[in-house]
Amino acid sequence: MLFVGGLSFAIALAFVLVSALGPTGSAGKEPFANLHGGLPRGLEPYSHQLQGTRGGALGNGTFEWNAETPDPAATVLAFYDQTIDRAIWDVSAVGRQSMSFTYRPNPSVRGGVRTVDIGRSTFIAVWVTDLHLPPGFPAAFPGGPRARPLGQPGSDADGYVLRWDIDGNLDSARFVEDFAEVLNDAGWDVFALTTTGPTPGLMCRSRSTPGLTCTVTTSYELDRTNSRGAVYSANGKFVATVRLDRVAGR
Repeated sequence: MLFVGGLSFAIALAFVLVSALGPTGSAGKEPFANLHGGLPRGLEPYSHQLQGTRGGALGNGTFEWNAETPDPAATVLAFYDQTIDRAIWDVSAVGRQSMSFTYRPNPSVRGGVRTVDIGRSTFIAVWVTDLHLPPGFPAAFPGGPRARPLGQPGSDADGYVLRWDIDGNLDSARFVEDFAEVLNDAGWDVFALTTTGPTPGLMCRSRSTPGLTCTVTTSYELDRTNSRGAVYSANGKFVATVRLDRVAGR
């Protein structure tokens, strides 16, 4: 694998994708921006970073900050578990590679810390995103890596349906693999996982509430509005459809 400045090429490319975002819309408002600069209020930059790896990016209703450190994932997650302001953020889970939390004033806003072992160092991503979740959506279900809401969420007597733009990831397989790790750390058992073929996906079940299950499917959707009359359009994005179901009587 090619390495660039200590970061694998894949991680470096992902960092470039995030850094390309610019502040728009509600991104400059709480909780996506600290009025004094830096991370959202109640979140600290990691204290032991490798020189030259700090960076952050704003998007519409989202924030992500990245860094690299020689410390292991356990040390990074312990730092955030100890320093996060719990008057602002409600920590729902801390696992082996990630932690998840929600914004107390608006539980639709989810956030987390992800770590990736890249050999001699650890890549860190601290993120916050407004997923536009419907009322009553389970607080224990984490947001996906670099997932942005598409359209309005659906809900019925059986559960919820969400659509996420996951194009900020390298591809849908990488998203599914990373999300499986986040779910596992957040208290969900992933009992089916597909990372090959045209439609990677997974199925999961809550450990604390076994009657609560999820199905995540992915696809590549062409953007017909930008095809400019072409028969074959290369414009499109990776999309994840997330279904969260409640089993009656459980």
